[in-house]
Parts: sequence; C-alpha cells; structure tokens
Amino acid sequence: MKAGALPKQVDLRGLAARGVTVMGTLSSGTAERLSAAGVALAQPAEAVFECYRDDASRYVVDLTVTAAVIMQCQRCLNDMTLALKASAHMACVWTDEEATGLAASYEPLLVTEEADLNNIAEEEILLALPACPVHEKDCKSDEQLAALSSQQLDVAPAITDKPEGEKENPFQILEQLKN
Repeated sequence: MKAGALPKQVDLRGLAARGVTVMGTLSSGTAERLSAAGVALAQPAEAVFECYRDDASRYVVDLTVTAAVIMQCQRCLNDMTLALKASAHMACVWTDEEATGLAASYEPLLVTEEADLNNIAEEEILLALPACPVHEKDCKSDEQLAALSSQQLDVAPAITDKPEGEKENPFQILEQLKN
C-alpha cells in the first residue's frame, strides 16, 4: 500500500483512544536533522505508527520505520547506501516526572497537545544510524589501491635450524640478551 506524507501535527491521545494506525512517508525535504548530520535518504522512508491504549490506560505508540540512507563510509570515504529498520514501543507522557514512572518496556515519548510525526520518525532513524558506518566487504579507495600496488613487500619465510616437530620458544631472544 502506497502512503502519502506523514501528517505534521496530530493528537496522539485521540489517535490512541480510537486505536488508529497511521502510515506515511518521510522525504529528504522534511528531514532537516538528517541533512544536518550528513545523512541523506536514498528514497522516502516509510513509517507506521500504531496508536492504542494498553491495559493500564496508557497512550501507546508502536513505531516501525524502514529507510535507505546514504552515508559516508569511514573506511574508504565514499558514499554507501545502508538499509535501516527501526522500531520503538513508546508511551506518551507529558512531563519528565511521568516519564520516570514508566515501566522499563516503554520508551517515553514526551508530547504536548499535538505531535509532529515527521520529527518522531526522523528521531528513530537518527537513533538507528551506526556510529561508524563501513561497507560490509573490505573497501579501498582508488588512492589506497594505487598505494598498495606500488608497494612490494618482500617477506621471506623464516629459516629455522630446528626440526619440524620442535616448537620455537618465544622467550629464546631473552636468553640471548641475558648472555
């Protein structure tokens, strides 16, 4: 199912009271904090907000965000595309004191009368980003490959006087230094 843009201002309490599910997309144009972090969306991110009330009458939001982000690989410094899927199980709270009283299974979602679903989805993407993104396979830039090909490391196998079955003592060099 194709969804439109996420609504900017919604009443999460009203949605949770009615048990509403909101689906939508987050585009690069509305993801200002991602842009400020040097991250771009390869395509619009998809977000699903399931709002309901739990057994303790808390207003609960289950969020799932699926995104493909473009980041800089910290090994080769080239752009890389990374697929992310983030989820959160949040309870709406209005004060910090209320957040401290939440059960450990909930993340507090500090809201006012209206909440911006774009900001909440963008926050989950930011939290799911790796601290040091690198390609899955060993990557090297063209400059690194050129430097490695110009270096010829001549490593000759060590010649030992010991028979094959006898192990070399790593502390033998200390014995020579002692004498």
